[in-house]
Amino acid sequence: MNRMLILPLSLALAFPACFSAAAQTTDAPADSGVFVSEGTLDTYVGTYVISPGFELKVWREGEGLMLQATGQAAWPLLGISETVFRVQAVDAKVSFGVNAAGEADQVVLFMDGRETKAIRKR
Repeated sequence: MNRMLILPLSLALAFPACFSAAAQTTDAPADSGVFVSEGTLDTYVGTYVISPGFELKVWREGEGLMLQATGQAAWPLLGISETVFRVQAVDAKVSFGVNAAGEADQVVLFMDGRETKAIRKR
C-alpha cells in the first residue's frame, strides 16, 4: 500500500521537482542497513546550509543519525555505506563529503534524479 507524505510548503518550494508523487511513497524495503562506527557518525553531526534560511541539521540519536530540514519533521537515516545514507521517510539518499582533514564539510541530497548540495556551517 502506498501512502503519500504531506510535506510542508517550504520544503516543497526548495525542491520543487523532488517531491513528485513517485518520490513520496513510504514503502521502502525493510533492512537494517550497514554498520557505521560511532566515530564516523560523529564526524557527520552538524548543520549544513542549502540556501540562506534553509538548513539541514544532522545529529546522533542512539546508534544512528537523524536529519531535519528547517521547519520540517526529523527523519532517521539508514546507512547504505560509510558515507551514504537513505532518508527513511522519503525516497531519498544523502551522501557526506569529507575533506582532506577527515571532517565532513558537505552533504548532498539525492532525490528524484536531482542532487542538492549543502555546505557545512562553521
